[in-house]
Amino acid sequence: MGGDNIQKGALRGMRRRKYGLVGTGVRGIGSFLKPMVNGLSSVAEVVGLYDINPERARVANRLAETDVPVFTSFEELLGRAKPDAIIVTSTDATHAQYVVGALEAGLDAFSEKPLCTTFEQVQAIRRAAAQSAGRGCVTHNMRFLPDIECIKSEVCRGAIGTILQVRFVETLDRFHGADYFRRWHRRMANGGGLVLQKSSHHFDAVNWLVGSRPSMVTAHGRLAYYGSQGPFRGERCSACAHTEACPHYADIFADPALKALYQGVEHVDGYFRDGCVFGEEIDIHDTVHASVTYENGVELSYSINAYGASESMHIALEGTGGSIEMDTRHDTQWAVGRRDSKKDDGLATDGVGADTMQQVVLRPAFRTDGPRRVLTVPPSSGGHGGADPKMAAMLFGIDPVDDPLGQRATLEEGIQAVLVGIAINESIRRGSRPVAVQTMQS
Repeated sequence: MGGDNIQKGALRGMRRRKYGLVGTGVRGIGSFLKPMVNGLSSVAEVVGLYDINPERARVANRLAETDVPVFTSFEELLGRAKPDAIIVTSTDATHAQYVVGALEAGLDAFSEKPLCTTFEQVQAIRRAAAQSAGRGCVTHNMRFLPDIECIKSEVCRGAIGTILQVRFVETLDRFHGADYFRRWHRRMANGGGLVLQKSSHHFDAVNWLVGSRPSMVTAHGRLAYYGSQGPFRGERCSACAHTEACPHYADIFADPALKALYQGVEHVDGYFRDGCVFGEEIDIHDTVHASVTYENGVELSYSINAYGASESMHIALEGTGGSIEMDTRHDTQWAVGRRDSKKDDGLATDGVGADTMQQVVLRPAFRTDGPRRVLTVPPSSGGHGGADPKMAAMLFGIDPVDDPLGQRATLEEGIQAVLVGIAINESIRRGSRPVAVQTMQS
């Protein structure tokens, strides 16, 4: 099977397969453990849990109402549980070691995004995949968003001709965005910053839509709002003297599930989920703009910031025959730290406010080609706008194996997504010099 394992998305078998789960945080429990136990049990069995903090794994069992064996090392999980595949949802910088370990054991590997965080890890995964009978997949759920599926379908049918340019802008508001600066994501060493942890699925979606590999990146980025830019700081929200004055104070333990998972088990690993967003040790960027050139000539203009007044996303594809534009604005009543859900500010208290919108518009190149069309996006429910359950159904065997849009993201496609983020960080580090994405050379 060899080197082409990294390219092929089809995974083995429709029988009931055994899975080991590495990493039992919020994502591991909510998007994998619970769904596999509750909705996918006819085709999937979770046979082992491993977390660097075994107490968290035991809490995961309690929250998911399961009794899956907890192992104290990755090697013990492989040797005693004997899974067919490994699902990796640990800290981002550790994904590669478990993906490589699974492949070297001849197992299939499913990795949360980002697949990895360094160029050295990219090379290690490629070497392991080339020698393994196992196959890999990256859980890039953005490919399953109804809006993005709609855009991909239009691109595939040639609705806008040949794509020439893409514009992608995401703004995280000061509730959702702030959360990345409370948690382990706040350190570059843990996850590579927002352009890997948050943006890798954006880059995967663009790579998928334009059908090409990224070639060259030039980027600018800085820490403009959080970290040392703050007016005051403490150690943690739950032990801070500025709770009344700070707009980012968050009682994360007000959520019973978070309290059960995180409070009282920190003594094992020293990790607290409510770090100060103005902590001086924060070294990731909260503001990034990048220009990406693709091998087929497409140009991408990308920007993200994590301190916006609203939560929004704008994607526009310009082609020889017209354009497709997606605009969304979301209310984040669900976000950690929101304290205004009862205020009369025009936002509904049920999480669906007046300041929300979702629209995909197809515009022909010339008026003589016809009027613009607002495309119908089918409703969907579940995590991440309905993307998570659809992705799980396809990846773990409920749906037929047909994949007409190519939504299964292979290891190589996962690599291409992280290469953009790695190159962005390199360009910023080198004073915004251009960086060749495939080699990291200036």
